[in-house]
Amino acid sequence: MDLISADPTPVPAKSSSSSASASASSTPSPAAASAGSHVNQPMSTKTTLGEKKSKRATLMQIQNDTISVAKAALNPVKANIMMPQRQRQKKKPVSYTQLARSIHELAATLDQKSSQKQLVNHVFPKLAVYNSVDPSLAPSLLMLNQQCEDRNVLRYVYYYLARILSDTGMSPGGGIPTPNWDALADIDAGGGVTRADVVPRIVNQLTSEASNSETEFHARRLQALKALTYSPSGNSELLSKLYEIVFGLLDKVADVPNKRKKGVFGTKGGDKESIIRSNLQYAAMSALRRLPLDPGNPLFLHRAAQGVSFADPVAVRHSLEILSELAARDPYSVAMTLEKLASPAVGALQDILHLNDVLARVALARLCHSISRARALDERPDIRSHFNSILYQLLLDPSERVCYEAILCILGKYDNTERHGTDERASGWYRLTREILKLPEAPSKDKSNKTKRPQPLIKLVLRR
Repeated sequence: MDLISADPTPVPAKSSSSSASASASSTPSPAAASAGSHVNQPMSTKTTLGEKKSKRATLMQIQNDTISVAKAALNPVKANIMMPQRQRQKKKPVSYTQLARSIHELAATLDQKSSQKQLVNHVFPKLAVYNSVDPSLAPSLLMLNQQCEDRNVLRYVYYYLARILSDTGMSPGGGIPTPNWDALADIDAGGGVTRADVVPRIVNQLTSEASNSETEFHARRLQALKALTYSPSGNSELLSKLYEIVFGLLDKVADVPNKRKKGVFGTKGGDKESIIRSNLQYAAMSALRRLPLDPGNPLFLHRAAQGVSFADPVAVRHSLEILSELAARDPYSVAMTLEKLASPAVGALQDILHLNDVLARVALARLCHSISRARALDERPDIRSHFNSILYQLLLDPSERVCYEAILCILGKYDNTERHGTDERASGWYRLTREILKLPEAPSKDKSNKTKRPQPLIKLVLRR
């Protein structure tokens, strides 16, 4: 058998002997070649050389075929790997017109579960990348709001209704640009839909839902109130209506004094009534935080201060942020409102030192700074000392951000501006190096704890 060509036929003996003699005489001298030319085997030598060339060509062909087969086997794998990327690159995004048409069509067939699933998984998420929403979608969105009970669909519906109400579209950071819808509606010969046409309908629908106190309507009430806060601020009638709704909520969900509960975000479970109460506290104070400040309104200040004692920690944070901004404008009124809450006996502001919300404690530091440095309180050193004590205790806060905020407030540079004079900055450094922190007396008389002893502020800062 020929092992090179894989020919099963036996190799002839003549060919092997001829090849042997040819290999033996492959490099003879010219004389020997002429002397041996009388040997009668020229045809067999030529045949052997031809076979060698054919075998070499066969080997080269086999090698080339093997390489080509290997490449053919690998190329489909690479093509399959690259194909999804190429398809993604060539795939065109869904246009705004197609999404708007889908919303109108799916709103008409909302009774089918497939329509709700398509809205939540495909249409609504893709619509969110555009920086504004066409007011002509409002009728279909209001239809979905009235007929649908699916929580995920309603979440998107309230979101897009709020975007229609908003002047800026709620997307100041960017997004796919869209045209001026009102300008297009004016150009449209058939009479397009403008924001002025749909905003009153949206406001009436959301206002009625935000005023509904039924327990079954609780989730819708929270989302409707949040969407209403995105209404244009230039409408004074709508603003007064919003203040009325928020103040009415705050009046009903006010906590009993000296009875702070752990918020719904801090504990799991709890009775249904307390959970609903805590959710309403959060929603009302969040809405008040989004509404414009009203520094000259004592009712606004009273409702904002009411949130300091709320059970929900995020509601407490919003309350402190509002009070901090009000204290920068009218520190005396804020200090008089919080006088009882700042005293160590009541401890409402003292409890916030241990509240599980970093941003709430940051807002507390800014509030204490604005009140303790106010010239209007020069005749009330007792109130200033209460707020100074709370500010100094924040130097012991486990959060580095809160501690650093307290240091900046003591130095008079919490807002990172240079508007404070040299005297204010110098007095801040003087307080930091001279003031002593005296913690309120604890029930336990443990004298071994060094943190309970009076300590200079600079020592606390250097220790951090």
